[in-house]
Amino acid sequence: MSAASKKVTEQIDRVVPQHSVFPKWVGGLLEKTFFDKCPTHDLQKNELNRYCISCDASTCRYCVKDGNHNDHKILTIYRHIYQDVVHLNEIEKHIDCDKIQPYKCNKKWVLSLTPLPHNGSGSLIEGDGACCVCRRKLTDPERFRFCSIACKVEAILVRMSSIHPPAPGVGTSESKVEVEQIEKKEEVEQTKNKKGRKRSRKGVPRRAPLF
Repeated sequence: MSAASKKVTEQIDRVVPQHSVFPKWVGGLLEKTFFDKCPTHDLQKNELNRYCISCDASTCRYCVKDGNHNDHKILTIYRHIYQDVVHLNEIEKHIDCDKIQPYKCNKKWVLSLTPLPHNGSGSLIEGDGACCVCRRKLTDPERFRFCSIACKVEAILVRMSSIHPPAPGVGTSESKVEVEQIEKKEEVEQTKNKKGRKRSRKGVPRRAPLF
């Protein structure tokens, strides 16, 4: 681990509780594309600006009205500074939003799904005034340590990978991978290494005596 990576890990250890985890559907939420036109409903205002937690799907208002998502948990997605955001009072019912910096949008507090350039936060900085993960400037670093939900998810993955090193290519988009799966891969690799190991010779080979 490099000195920079070690410093980031130490910062994360200070601000993220040891047993902090996110539900699996959060990874799906962060991977979805919103505000495209709904392919099912060719109507006005048919943007895909809803996320169904139960179905792990982006939907429009008409999908919800049709009754296809009755009794499902639905999040409404909004746009702020050309980024996807959710109302704080909605998302905090489902996940731990502690240390994630909120933003004011139409007189309501919102959280950004991904890093949001705002109030100069587009520039990367060093020190305690920056997001622990993406190094964007925070407007209130004394209270918050992440500029988006994605950054806190990444921080938890960093903590997990420091205990269980992930397979090559595992990143934020792989947030559905659990620790048990990583441990299973490690066990398989260890078994393969044992099978492929050659036995060492016993003793020192000697030539037959000459007469």
